[in-house]
Amino acid sequence: MNHPCFLLSIAFFAACGSGSSSQPADSGSMPVDSQIPDGVVDSIAADSTPRDSTTTLVDSNSESSPSVDCDSIAPADSSTSPGEASLDSTASESLIASDTAIASDTAIAETHDSTADTAVTDTAVLDTSDSAVAGKYVIGADVTDQEPQPTATRANLLTILKTHGFNWIRLRTFVDPKAADGYDKTNGYDDLTHTIAFGAQIKAAGMGLLLDFHYSDNWADPGKQCIPVAWQGYNATQMAQAVHDYTNNAITLMIAGGARPDMVQVGNEITPGMLIHICDANGQPTSTNTVNGSNSGNNFTNLGAFLKAGINGVHEVDSTITIMLHIDQGGDKPADAGGTVGGALATNKWWINGVQGQGVVFDVMGESSYQAYQGDPNSTANTQATWTSTFDGIATAYPNLKLVAAE
Repeated sequence: MNHPCFLLSIAFFAACGSGSSSQPADSGSMPVDSQIPDGVVDSIAADSTPRDSTTTLVDSNSESSPSVDCDSIAPADSSTSPGEASLDSTASESLIASDTAIASDTAIAETHDSTADTAVTDTAVLDTSDSAVAGKYVIGADVTDQEPQPTATRANLLTILKTHGFNWIRLRTFVDPKAADGYDKTNGYDDLTHTIAFGAQIKAAGMGLLLDFHYSDNWADPGKQCIPVAWQGYNATQMAQAVHDYTNNAITLMIAGGARPDMVQVGNEITPGMLIHICDANGQPTSTNTVNGSNSGNNFTNLGAFLKAGINGVHEVDSTITIMLHIDQGGDKPADAGGTVGGALATNKWWINGVQGQGVVFDVMGESSYQAYQGDPNSTANTQATWTSTFDGIATAYPNLKLVAAE
């Protein structure tokens, strides 16, 4: 999914919208490759339905999302719970954490519309003022869309987030957003230069930084994994080398620029694989490249090579940086939307076993967890149940992996 929000272990809130941003809007998703094995990934139903205003999560790339003037927002006063996002009555969402711990230092979480008439049952608002909570959980938001804002405005946003208990920020980066299929052909926002500048500001604010490599010139998600224009025509060996070199150089420059990432996300929603498609000027697939990282037909060979190349590119510069892999399987859709009970967990096991079988070593498993896409849009209780069972199943099957809800 092409959405800037993310959860890290425990919580999410919608940061300031991009009403004044010059970044282009997300162009939407396309159906997932239908050749992924039947019966294993029924819950990888395509993210083909665009986000709309009925979704409780606020997408700062969506035209339907309310925007918030960060300059006009004062930090919360003492009467506001640190577990509430009080930026704006139309854009804020309460921070809800379930009572069920998923692993030793992770828990399932859900955002809740603050304007709803009824509260979510069997939940408690997370009090992030508790030092034990603050030190135990990573609580973050992706605010990449604020790159075009003045430095002072971004600083104000970071102050607001910290006031509300957030301790991490995620930034996405594209290989060449000015390319023919690029995200921002005019200004090149979300390129490495802009990422370093914003990243340095985040680190100077004392917050953790998660760097999200899309390995594309535009949005990457389950329906589109566009090969950067500069890498098209490469064979598998050359493609892996390109992933390594680009990643290695990016981490080197990030550190030199005072923006060392604490965690790196190698790929974005790479359920079907990565580096798969040739895309048009809008970043939409027109064909599947002959050489690609698709795992269609249970073939994880190229995907494993590309992931190892990216991970090695990070760790050759700094071996202490945490590695996260990210797919879109935080829970099951209801049956009438094509989901099956336990489908998301089965997909996770298939995917994790597939990459681990190629020798891929990583620290954190990231799961997209939108109620509209990985849950029941009509039932919070059903959504909580499927998120809980999915995360619990992953934690049981892979006790050495930490878990993240990361859109």
